[in-house]
Amino acid sequence: MSITTQEQARAIASTLSEAGPIAEFAAGDTPGCFARLRLALAGMRRESLATEAVLNMPDGPDDPLMERGKEEMAEITSAITTLLAWTEDQACQVESCDCRADRLLRRLLKEARVPEQTGYSAELGRNSCVIAGHFEPDPGERTAYVLIEHRNHIDHPVRAHRGWRARLVTADGVTPLYEAPGYPTAPVSSYDEDTRACIRTVAAALART
Repeated sequence: MSITTQEQARAIASTLSEAGPIAEFAAGDTPGCFARLRLALAGMRRESLATEAVLNMPDGPDDPLMERGKEEMAEITSAITTLLAWTEDQACQVESCDCRADRLLRRLLKEARVPEQTGYSAELGRNSCVIAGHFEPDPGERTAYVLIEHRNHIDHPVRAHRGWRARLVTADGVTPLYEAPGYPTAPVSSYDEDTRACIRTVAAALART
């Protein structure tokens, strides 16, 4: 089963919870950010999968009531999974979005089949960048990877985003590759365009090396 309209999504949500973000969405509230709804659904899915695992443990002869319980739990899990998948594709309002800004960045890198990992700065004491490409601590002749950052850190919500900056690392050193117009004070309204432009530039640069 797939969801094609918000009305279908609300109908499923109305069967799952009587309080919290899921119930608020079912009642007609369209969130500016879907992070809370996704988080609530992810937690509910973990609980439903755990319940399914308990129900499916072999502990005696077949019981018709137990079998019906298994079927109902499987239906609930399926509904939660379907609604969660739908929320993953919903666009938030960037000005109020609490989703991690690197969520779209990493998704686009995956779609472009560019490996990535988080870069940690011991000096700053925080995650400082996303490393795109194959990282090598000691650059050699074939080294080529990209450091993507936002004001020297990466753990920030979309609403606080002010532009990406990317630098290419090769055996020859570090060179600027991409910088959002207005960085580091680019408007948050440019977040989607900025992120996609950054990844296009990064993927093209790595493909040339």
